[in-house]
Amino acid sequence: MSRLAKTSKYRHTAAKAEKTDKCFTDCKVNNLIWDCSNLIDANLKYLAFAWASAGGGRICIREHAKPGKVTSPSLLTGHSSQVIDWKFHPFNQSLIATGSDDCTVKVWQIPETLEGDIPAMVTHTGHGKKVGVLSWHPSAEHVLASAGMDHQVKLWDVENGERGQISCHKEQVSSVNWNLDGSLINTTSKDKKLRIIDPRTGDVVAETHAHDGPKTIRSVWAKRRNQIITCGFSKTHARQMMIWDPRNLEAAVYKEDIDSASGVLFPFIDEDTNLLYLAGKGDGAIRSYEVWDEETPVTELDCYSSSTPAKGVCFLPRTALDVKGCEVARALKIENNTVVPISYRLPRKTAATEFQADVYPDSFSPEPAITAKEFFAGTNAEPKTVEMKGFWEGTAAAGGSSGPVTMTSQKLISAEDVAAAEKKVADAEEALAKAKDELEALKAKKAEQEAGN
Repeated sequence: MSRLAKTSKYRHTAAKAEKTDKCFTDCKVNNLIWDCSNLIDANLKYLAFAWASAGGGRICIREHAKPGKVTSPSLLTGHSSQVIDWKFHPFNQSLIATGSDDCTVKVWQIPETLEGDIPAMVTHTGHGKKVGVLSWHPSAEHVLASAGMDHQVKLWDVENGERGQISCHKEQVSSVNWNLDGSLINTTSKDKKLRIIDPRTGDVVAETHAHDGPKTIRSVWAKRRNQIITCGFSKTHARQMMIWDPRNLEAAVYKEDIDSASGVLFPFIDEDTNLLYLAGKGDGAIRSYEVWDEETPVTELDCYSSSTPAKGVCFLPRTALDVKGCEVARALKIENNTVVPISYRLPRKTAATEFQADVYPDSFSPEPAITAKEFFAGTNAEPKTVEMKGFWEGTAAAGGSSGPVTMTSQKLISAEDVAAAEKKVADAEEALAKAKDELEALKAKKAEQEAGN
C-alpha cells in the first residue's frame, strides 16, 4: 500500500500587502548599489533602508510604529561613499552595523528620539577595498563578520576592533553565514564555489563548485536543519536554488531551476517553521517553500504576487509577529519609493482563543548566549530560545538590550606586523653594528695619526 503524499500545514497561508496608511511613503531610496545589496533591513523596532543623497552614503532609520510619509528623515551620516550592506545587531535593538565603499565598517547607536542625522559610534578600518557583506554571529554578543572586495573576510569584536582574518578567497565574496553554534561559516564567491570555513583558524573545512552561471550567488544557512540553501544561475542563465548538506558537499541534496529572470535571488529562512522565501531584485513576486524531511526536500507554497517590482526585501524576527492573528511571517518590500509591509497569515479559527503551538515553537531569543571574548577564546554556543506562548498571552517582552554601549577600534596585531617590527629591529641592529665598526675604525686611524706626529 503506497503512503499518502504529505501536505504542508502552511499550504493555506495567505500573504497580503498592508494598506497605504501602514506603508512608508515618499522614500528617496538609493538603488545604485551592487548586486549583493538588499537595500533594507529591520529588527523588532526599526527598519533601515538606503537613502539617495549627494556625497557619502546614508541610511534612513524609521520606527515600525510610525508609518506614513518620510519627511525630515533621521539618517546615519558619516560614510564618505556608498553604504553597501547594513545589519541590525541581533541582541541590541539600538545598534546597527554598516559596510561601505569607503572600505570601513561602522557601528551606530540609534537614539530613543529620532531627530536629524545620527553619527557613528566607532569606525573599524582594515579592509583594503569596499566592504560589501556583513553577518552577525547568532549567539555571541558583538561578533561580526565582514567581507570586502579585497577578498578578505574579517572578524570583529565591534566593541574593541578586529580579531581575525580569513584569506582563502581569490575572488569577490557574495555572502557569509554562520551555522547554529557559530563554530563554522559558509561563504559563496565569484569563483562559483561554496566554502565551509572555521572562522577562528581560517581553515577551509570543505568546498564545492556550486552554480555554473557567472552571476552573484547568495546563500543562507538553515541552522536548525543544518542545511545550506544557495541561489545562483545555471550555464543557460536560469535562476537556480540548491540545497546542500554541509557534512557532504560532493553533490547538492536538491536542485531546482526557478525561472529565466535576471535579478539576483535572495533566500530567507524561518528557523522556527522551516519556511523558505525567495525574493529577487526586480521581481513582483516572493516565492514560498517549506523545507522538510521528505524525498523531495522542499514543497512550493502559494506565492505572494504583485505587479510592482522589488528593489529590496527583508523579514522581521518571529518575536515581532501578531501571534493571536496567526501571523507566520512579516516582510518589508521596497516598491519604487514606498516600503510596503506584507503579512503572511495562516487561517486558524481558534488562533485568538487557543495558542497554536505547532506554528509557534520556541524561537531564537534576543539575548546573547556567550560574550565575544568567550567566542574568540574557543567557546561555541547555540542561541538561547524564548517561548512564543508568552507573546500570545501578552506577557512576554520583546527583549534585547537597547542601553548605551562604549566602543573603541583597536588594530589587530598580525604575524605580518610582528615580522615587520622584527625586521625593523634587525635592520637597526645591523646599522648600529656597522656604525660601531666605523667608529672603531675612526678611532684606530686617529690613534695612528697621533702616533705619527
